[in-house]
Amino acid sequence: MTKEKGTGLGLIVSFKIIENHNGKMPITCTEGKGTALHIELPVSIPLH
Repeated sequence: MTKEKGTGLGLIVSFKIIENHNGKMPITCTEGKGTALHIELPVSIPLH
């Protein structure tokens, strides 16, 4: 079921933020089981 209200822009906004930080957001959908969304961000080590 989907929400009755909203713009549907949440995932694309999240995707763009993650993409701008050199990350990935793979999504896996399995019929009858649901959707899994993962956020992958690179590790950054400060340079001194």
